[in-house]
Amino acid sequence: MEYVGNPFIEALPGIISHKEVRDKLEVPTPFDPRERTFSSETRVHCIARLFWRFFQPMMQHIRIWDYLSICIRQGYIRRNPLDVSSVQRANELYAAAMERREPTVDAKYIPNSVGFAIIGVSGVGKSTAVSSILHQYSQVIQHTHYKGKMLDRKQIVWMKLDCSHSGSERGLCLNFLREVDRLTGTNYFAAYEKRATVDTLLTEMTRVASAYSLGILLVDEIQHLANSRRDSQKLLNFFVTLENTIGVPVVLMGTPGALPLLQGDFRSARRCCAHGDIFWNPLQWDETIQNSEWELFLKAMWQYQWIRNPVDLSVGFVRAMYEETQGIEALAVVLFILLQEEAIRNGTETIRLADISRVAQKDMKIVQPMLNALRSGDPKKIAQYSDVISTFIDDMRSSREVFIESEQPEKSRKKAGEKLISEYLQEMDVPPELAEKYAHEALKKNPKEKPLKLVRTALALYEADEAKKTTGNSESAKKRNRGRPAKAEKAKANDPGDLRNAESYAGIRKEDENI
Repeated sequence: MEYVGNPFIEALPGIISHKEVRDKLEVPTPFDPRERTFSSETRVHCIARLFWRFFQPMMQHIRIWDYLSICIRQGYIRRNPLDVSSVQRANELYAAAMERREPTVDAKYIPNSVGFAIIGVSGVGKSTAVSSILHQYSQVIQHTHYKGKMLDRKQIVWMKLDCSHSGSERGLCLNFLREVDRLTGTNYFAAYEKRATVDTLLTEMTRVASAYSLGILLVDEIQHLANSRRDSQKLLNFFVTLENTIGVPVVLMGTPGALPLLQGDFRSARRCCAHGDIFWNPLQWDETIQNSEWELFLKAMWQYQWIRNPVDLSVGFVRAMYEETQGIEALAVVLFILLQEEAIRNGTETIRLADISRVAQKDMKIVQPMLNALRSGDPKKIAQYSDVISTFIDDMRSSREVFIESEQPEKSRKKAGEKLISEYLQEMDVPPELAEKYAHEALKKNPKEKPLKLVRTALALYEADEAKKTTGNSESAKKRNRGRPAKAEKAKANDPGDLRNAESYAGIRKEDENI
């Protein structure tokens, strides 16, 4: 009954059953068995649909649906535009922003908003799931009347932002204003882009969020704040302010790399996670349990085979796919695509059990350290490599897209390419300054090559120079260290956290013409 008589809540879709939720989220991938007769070149394009169109709802999606539904509605309870106290609070927020002061908060005001956090390794489907759920809601609702009375209000139901790799608080604030401009036709970004400080931007964000009755704010890739050298406390405190002053729930999403931030500097903001955090683990599989979520996921995906001799999903395939992807849905989709492409290229037109391990080791080398970390169960190792998978998958997708000339100037495109290659190299333990140097050299050598090939080129250049240094200093080093134990080298060789000691590292250095 607390939702009755509130225009913001009544304008939302109705509360539906979990079965209806599954039906809404489950969108079949376009597929026709007759496409198996198409040419090899055409079928490769058909297989690429799985990258963007395949989505299988799981219990975790149902849970997030419920949480988001509750958060949005509860956050609007004490922001009813027909309630006098709600209007007074909105007016005070506006006045405080204009006068550059802290708003006066009514001591009796208790916000109903509650947020939560979603933490999981890259590739488990956090962002895809949340985006699919959010798009079931109209993002912007224009109110003109309510029960015969005038009500001129524009309501932004949800907004999702990504933290940049630099963890810039100012960048996140400006992205917020840019998104508001896109949704409402305003011009806040241009007004604040050049000179506004972070404090000014945070104040303006509060005012704008109130003015447009923002229902919920989702901040993805929050681990970049944890990795940033900047003081992120100011932005984190702002999330609490959003909840306490105007009642906007905040959902924080990220990889395990965000945990130090959430458990340390963000202690005061744990109220944003009143629903309880969601630790989104990869899908689990136990051979003794029938119809596990992992098996159900594979069954849903396995029907999309464009090879001419499709195979049934056996227990052996389920086991092998799990071993090579550790239950990460995005990697399972990538591997399934690679298996079909391989079958088309080599003319077998089918998938054999032995192909799974062979193709995974050949075509998914870069993610092997992350998979080994998952197999080890060590949280520190998992957090260390938690971004490798998303970078790998993005590169796989981009390598299969039709090349479209960017509207950016050539200089900007090269800079973006160097940054991507440099990030890859740093994941492989190349020092940042050297990563930038060799990324520049690789891109200069072949500017039109695919990112993954350029990473290998840059890595080869780095290793060649390091080998020269080692050769030049070997004789003097032998004399200096004769009779002494090489402690540093021994420690480095035994360090499991060093990516160069991973089983797959040697394979990364080999040029693979099939990718």
